[in-house]
Amino acid sequence: MRRQLATGLIAFGFLGGLVLPAPARSAAEVPELETFVVSGEQPGPGLWKVSKGDHVMWVLAAYAPLPKDMTWGTQQIEARITESQEVLYAANISIAPNIGLFRALTLIPAALKAGKIPDGRTLKDVLPPETYARWLELRQKYMGKDDDAEKYRPAIALEQLRGAAMRKSKLFGGPNVYAVVGDIRKKHKIASHMPAAVSRTVRVEDPRGMLKAAQKLQLPDVECFTSGLEQIEPEIERVRELGNAWARGDITKLRSMHRNLTFKEELNQSCANALMIALREGKSTDAAHLNKTMADFEWHAELASVQSQLNWIAAAKVALEKNPSTFAVLSVSDVLRPDGHIEKLRALGYTVEEPQ
Repeated sequence: MRRQLATGLIAFGFLGGLVLPAPARSAAEVPELETFVVSGEQPGPGLWKVSKGDHVMWVLAAYAPLPKDMTWGTQQIEARITESQEVLYAANISIAPNIGLFRALTLIPAALKAGKIPDGRTLKDVLPPETYARWLELRQKYMGKDDDAEKYRPAIALEQLRGAAMRKSKLFGGPNVYAVVGDIRKKHKIASHMPAAVSRTVRVEDPRGMLKAAQKLQLPDVECFTSGLEQIEPEIERVRELGNAWARGDITKLRSMHRNLTFKEELNQSCANALMIALREGKSTDAAHLNKTMADFEWHAELASVQSQLNWIAAAKVALEKNPSTFAVLSVSDVLRPDGHIEKLRALGYTVEEPQ
């Protein structure tokens, strides 16, 4: 959730939101990458047990992405869902600008232009030779012949490369944990409950003016791009190891590797943030509007995250009171964070047992 909120915040600046998916390539265009990810049937993680008296809640920590070609042995969770009276989900969070769909559509041409390097230049024109050589090597490895990527600002090109590298490494396309739980629940006709959604609206002042200012922005993200290139393949390995740890039920490794980053830390790690900082440092009216928009979005995002957790805790208390057995599915982050949902229940006096 924190990563989604951070990505959304960047999108409010109309630059990070311009990250376009790499076009599909044939197998002949992109060389095959040797990877090791678990395949075949895997046990997945064990279940957290939260109890009060003789009432129990079984909690599954959902992780994504999971590797392609991996199947997940769901016998344990199917047994727990079948014996439960309710499946409890986390509350949805929605944070949206006030500009409306029609106005947003009219801004797309300006947004696309803001995502390109100014003055018709390409990455070859603006990057140091050694950095461009490394970019070209990785681009050809993961994206194939994608000349369009050369036109985008470094931060946006980097996000395109990162997504393509994850897909090429076969780290996407595995089972969707929430869909699997939903299918089992429907199969056995078990009731479901999702706490009240949290919806916030952020007022955006003069988005067209901010986009015009972005089009003139030079390239403050080159340095971040250079360091980001060298993090692409280590990040692939980290995501692969996390997926493998989840698939094998290795909670110790999952806990040791999982990054419990704060909202601001997630945002600050993005190269697109360098673009936003450059836009915000000006003294123009557009910079003032952007500063206010970003501050408002950050405030709404943190508030929505807290409210979502409170809504879930309230629903969990009700479920534990009325149901002999409840099954819940939460994100790995919500389960493992020191201030996450499970620890909040522990602090309220519920007994929490971690999977062995």
